[in-house]
Amino acid sequence: MQNLAAYSFEAVVGDVSGRLEVLDQLVDEWLAYKGVETVRATDGSFVSKTGDGTGQFQRRVLESSLGSLREIELIETAYAGAMFTTSIQIASAADRVTVYASLSATPGESRIAPMGLYPRCPWVIRAMVNRFSDWKSFGKVLPGAVAFDATDAVSAKELCGVLRAGGRRFPVVVVSNDEDERVWLDLHLKVAEHLVGLAYVAVVSAESSWILTDELGPRDSCYLGAVRLYWPGATVGRSLAGINWLASRLALFGTDESGRNRFLAVLRKEIMSVAAWTITPPRILRDIRTTGEKERINALESQARDQALDSIVEENAKLTERLREAEQTIHSLNSKLVAATYAVPGRDSARDDSDEGGSDSASHIPPQPGETRFYKKIGSGGGVDALVQTKECNHKESNWKPAFKGIQAEKGLLKLEGRSDWKTLAHCSACTGGGRWRVRW
Repeated sequence: MQNLAAYSFEAVVGDVSGRLEVLDQLVDEWLAYKGVETVRATDGSFVSKTGDGTGQFQRRVLESSLGSLREIELIETAYAGAMFTTSIQIASAADRVTVYASLSATPGESRIAPMGLYPRCPWVIRAMVNRFSDWKSFGKVLPGAVAFDATDAVSAKELCGVLRAGGRRFPVVVVSNDEDERVWLDLHLKVAEHLVGLAYVAVVSAESSWILTDELGPRDSCYLGAVRLYWPGATVGRSLAGINWLASRLALFGTDESGRNRFLAVLRKEIMSVAAWTITPPRILRDIRTTGEKERINALESQARDQALDSIVEENAKLTERLREAEQTIHSLNSKLVAATYAVPGRDSARDDSDEGGSDSASHIPPQPGETRFYKKIGSGGGVDALVQTKECNHKESNWKPAFKGIQAEKGLLKLEGRSDWKTLAHCSACTGGGRWRVRW
């Protein structure tokens, strides 16, 4: 079995029974959407409406003096034989409601080969998160399906503070919505929808991305239509660990809706696979289950419970505690593994080409005599524009005007290329975000 994803969140509520009633209704809708006819049955089979095969489900409620536990398991079998399992547990104890969900898959045939699976957030989990705004995870506000707008200077600086925060627990995905460079329109809206409950999403404009460049440096910034994933905690020196997809790389997925969906699948898998290893079931789930089992045994043996039965219960409790400690150790090791993986020099450089065109890039090729290159501003500071090499725009030749007062751009060009022997320097008046420079060497 391959773990695909996991979700965990909780809330302190005043009306626990009311919250549970709403969650039960959402589960009802989800099961009906999948094809289940009698949604409140304890178990049954159905023909999947969303897959290509059959399915089975189980639905249980366990009551104990500690609280209640709802368990829902849905298994869908594809015609190829692969089985996909969605397990949801909803616990209530005192004034706290906790939700834990996991996705897993079992291949239909035995072979040593990767499973090409690109999981999605279950509809019922997205509905639960969107229905209430008080959910938390790791003690932090749970990421919702709305992207943070960081398209002005103030919000962009706030975003930089979040990215550098040592106590950050969730990944952050930043989408550069540069009108001249972006591959897909409103990509940040779809990213937030697909990563609900697992990652915060922010969108920056061509202008506000300058703030990221000034605050974080070109290496850790996000600009020119790129999408950047920032992992929490793990850093390489002073650099933020993560993955960067430049606009040129995004375009390889395809510039239409199908291409966007292919990229979203890759992004989901990247984050969900890490969540599957690092999010463990909350202890309250096991505590309610253990307490309920013990109370049922006590009820059956209320007249005469001998010493052997006490020993069995105590041994079960000890084993349960050891299992919890082992799972915590695995969780800790997996977290360290994720951090170490992205801390290895060169680990993310294979996919992170954010320094492309920068003067510190080992692969940078100096301009040749007679060559024409295009550059765009990604930040400024100290009277010098931060420039990167980019592609030509699609604007008319009449928009290109000789640059007679581009002092800061000239300084940035000198800093980037290490030379000032260009023949002509022109600026496109139609490009946004500081515009684009055309340089003939």
